[in-house]
Amino acid sequence: MTRAAKLAVDRREAQRRRILEVARRHFLAHGYGAATMSAIAAEVRGSKSALWNHFDSKASLFAAFVDADSRNFHADTLAVLDRAGEAFEILAAFVDTFVAAISSSAALKLQRQVAAEADRIAVGDLLYDRLVGVVEARLAEFFALHMRAGAFRRGDPRRAARLVIAICLGLDPHRLFLPVDAIGAAPSTQAGFVIDALKTLFAPEDGDESEMQRDDRAAVRAVVGAQGRAP
Repeated sequence: MTRAAKLAVDRREAQRRRILEVARRHFLAHGYGAATMSAIAAEVRGSKSALWNHFDSKASLFAAFVDADSRNFHADTLAVLDRAGEAFEILAAFVDTFVAAISSSAALKLQRQVAAEADRIAVGDLLYDRLVGVVEARLAEFFALHMRAGAFRRGDPRRAARLVIAICLGLDPHRLFLPVDAIGAAPSTQAGFVIDALKTLFAPEDGDESEMQRDDRAAVRAVVGAQGRAP
């Protein structure tokens, strides 16, 4: 790529980022219906044709805004699951971090914007994947690991992950009805209540044997059996 071509690409990318920054403010302040491409173009200080060169419709601009705004919602949440420590302590830290993330002002505004337009613009699946799906997959891996180790009662890791997420999402019904600024991150203080419930559901029962323990015992039996058959 020539230097001139690279500069052109860089300018185009910078313009696209600027459009998304402005569009974000308009969508969050006015809603999808009231935001206009003309107003966005005017604030970007470009022509409508320049805006259309990047996004062929307001719907595609809205989808790009959702994609950009939700991309890194859970970087901190997922990092919690990689900690060393007791399984329920890690799970408590996860609940705190996850609820704080989905109850943040930015996340709530985005959820409400997408919910309001779900019948018209197919961005609901994208936001669900970013807010819930990526966490569900990683949390299922966490449950699978600790179920195998005997820290959790054996069961379906995916269903366990979905249940934890459902509890977190339902902790504070106010998030559905109150103004965003009146909600804050208060639900994240309820991790203790959630963990007490999860211990009832997932704590191993007396006499439970972990999959690792069973595998070790089977390996010992195999070795002993092989030694007994040796000439």
